[in-house]
Parts: sequence; structure tokens; C-alpha cells
Amino acid sequence: MMEGEAPSRNIVSQFFIRISQLYQLQLDRLTPHTRIRWGGAVFLIFLFLLRVFTKQGWYIVTYALGIYHLNLFIAFLTPKIDPALDLDDDQGPELPTHAKEEFRPFIRRLPEFKFWYAVAKSTVIGIICTFFEVFNVPVFWPILVMYFITLFCITMKRQIKHMIKYRYLPFTHSKPRYQRVPETQ
Repeated sequence: MMEGEAPSRNIVSQFFIRISQLYQLQLDRLTPHTRIRWGGAVFLIFLFLLRVFTKQGWYIVTYALGIYHLNLFIAFLTPKIDPALDLDDDQGPELPTHAKEEFRPFIRRLPEFKFWYAVAKSTVIGIICTFFEVFNVPVFWPILVMYFITLFCITMKRQIKHMIKYRYLPFTHSKPRYQRVPETQ
């Protein structure tokens, strides 16, 4: 091994480490801005769909992206600890009814930030795939649309039944928001 080879590897690895640090810094800055993040994700999806409609192709990529987003959404709605696997009693876990019982908040299997990140990243990959003709497989797209709608309905019906059976709601309604009290001097 030559002496000059080690520093060049070191420079390249430092470059990629620095790039990953800058990328992580941008993600950390975006974390508290939920509406901006999801607005960007919806915009990316709109760009993808616009490209698919204007070019009239890449229906398999669109179908695969839709299935992936559906799987992410189901993981987002599902609790981290599945109550169906908690076999302590026949009723399953419930909210506490007495002061001495333990309160278990709803913890998602897929947190919101990771859900957003996976949606945004997969949509960018989908947009990139539309630039390669190899992914433009000729298919009869109405069948894919009908199959996706059927799959969506069946999956959501199963998820809603699970939510009703184990009495959990993955969304918070009327969460209290505290306002800053102006200081009086």
C-alpha cells in the first residue's frame, strides 16, 4: 500500500461524512414544521402524478408507489404494541378506568416523521424512475386502478375493525394548546 493512498480515502470519507451531517442538519431543522413537510410531500406527489399524466406511462411505478404508501399509512395507523397479541384477557387492553391503573398512550408503529420521510423519499425515487423507459411497462391501467381501490378498501376495513375491536384511535382530537401569556411590567 502506498503512503499517498490513505489520505485520499480519508478525504473522500470525510467528504461523505460532511454531506451526511449537512443532510441530517436539514432534516433536524424540518422536524418541528409538520405542515411544511407534508405540504412538500403532497407537492412531490403532485409532481409525480403530473409527470405520469403528461407522459401517459409508468403505471406500474405508480401502482407500486401507491401500494408502498398504503403500507406506510397502515403502519402509521397501527399501534406499536399490537393489542391482538396481548393475550392477558379476552377483552384486550383498554384505557384506564380507575386512578390506580396504568395509562398507556397510543404509540405508533411508524412515527409521523418517519412516515413523512418514507413518503417523500419514495416519491422522489418514483419521479426518478419516470425518466427511464425501462420502467415504462405497458399495462392496461384501469385494472391496476380497480385492484388498488379494492386493496385499499379491504385493508382499511380490516384496520378500522381492528381499531374498533381494541378501542383505540390513532389521532388526537382537541389537544389542548397553551398560549403564551403576555408579560406585564
